[in-house]
Amino acid sequence: MDDASRELTGVDLAVSGNRIEAVGKGLKAGPETEIVDASNLIVTPGLVNAHQHLYQIGMRSITELERARIHPWLNGLHVKTHYWWKQGYYTPETVGAVAAAGMVESLLGGVTTVADQHYVFPGGTTEPYIESMIEGAHETGIRLHAGRGSMTKGRAKGGVVPDQACQTVDEVLRHSLELIEKYHDPDPTAQIRIDLAPCGVHTDEPELFQEFARIASENSGVGLHTHLYEVIDTEYCKNTYDVTPWGFLGKNGWHDRRVWLAHMVDPPEEEIPEFAEVGVGIVHLIAPDLRMGFGLAPLRKYLDAGCKVGFGTTGSASNDGANQLGDLRIAALVHRLPDAPTSKWPTARELLKLATRGSAECLGRETLGVIAPGMTADLAAWDMSTVDRVGIHDPVVGLLLAGLSDRANLVMVNGEILVRDSQCLKVDEQVIAEAARNAFPPRPIRG
Repeated sequence: MDDASRELTGVDLAVSGNRIEAVGKGLKAGPETEIVDASNLIVTPGLVNAHQHLYQIGMRSITELERARIHPWLNGLHVKTHYWWKQGYYTPETVGAVAAAGMVESLLGGVTTVADQHYVFPGGTTEPYIESMIEGAHETGIRLHAGRGSMTKGRAKGGVVPDQACQTVDEVLRHSLELIEKYHDPDPTAQIRIDLAPCGVHTDEPELFQEFARIASENSGVGLHTHLYEVIDTEYCKNTYDVTPWGFLGKNGWHDRRVWLAHMVDPPEEEIPEFAEVGVGIVHLIAPDLRMGFGLAPLRKYLDAGCKVGFGTTGSASNDGANQLGDLRIAALVHRLPDAPTSKWPTARELLKLATRGSAECLGRETLGVIAPGMTADLAAWDMSTVDRVGIHDPVVGLLLAGLSDRANLVMVNGEILVRDSQCLKVDEQVIAEAARNAFPPRPIRG
């Protein structure tokens, strides 16, 4: 799976350090080289989850939010988060514990890079929530884009979120610069990068978007990320700014290739060519879009227009999982619209490319998402010899459409094997899971 979309069988893959050294038949191994038997495995680039909220791993399957649309869902999430914070449960330690569980779940599903957007700072106080996630990335070995999210425009200022959930623009900027200075690494193979990720055009001040654009332009490898066209923001932008959400971004310096946008469900069709021309990334989030009743994003129109498109899961409060491969299966099925010609249905190969190379391009990671000499050694492999995959004729199609489990057999990040025989090597899965279970209240809390 290189940039020419080649698929090879019966070949060897050599890794040296954190780079792929060679791909071909009959490669010779040195005396100290570890040889991994990949017989019966399908090997792909490591999956890249281009949009996640790891703190929401502790907010799955909340009873009262099971059938909630965006406004009551947002309110319910704020109520629950604020309650936990007031009770002393929402701390950097608990956020770090549940985030680590999400990282392990991601690794076991073949995800080697996660782009997180953390925008929840209860009481407006900056605590080291993001820093605790970075520690979790070092512990688990996953590659992390840590997005410094924000909410800076509360209801008193005409926004849609509670005032107690908001921070000042100055505080957000201060902490963002601190994170960049301490953690950001622009190296192409860096494990940790910092991105600037306001929650949305309906939750943040225009000034913040402007300042984030300036900071990103001055710091190599710092990306810009936000939610856009997720049903709630079109009317808000029209009423508040007399522009579309895309127009708002343009007015505030965000029509830029370093920008990638989550959801993108309901844009005006005439703006789609502009997305492609500007080169912004679009993250397709099929499972949460369906769960929240948003409907289908115009995926085929994005692809046909030449847009840069990636794939992600978003947070578990609106997905209930971090299973990227499982979400690809949903996308493969739900986009088979009865009134569309079958040639417009997305193929397994198209979707897998979105979740690898496409997402990597959204994140500005040119050496990820592809298997080729010189590229970063992030790989995932699945066992195709199990009973649930008997009878598969096309292994790429079968990887998405068949199988009882989406657990990867082997996962490598930066040249290090982190999962072998579907088990984590660097951390104890059960210990991580138990710590996450104990992080939040054991029973449902009614807001």
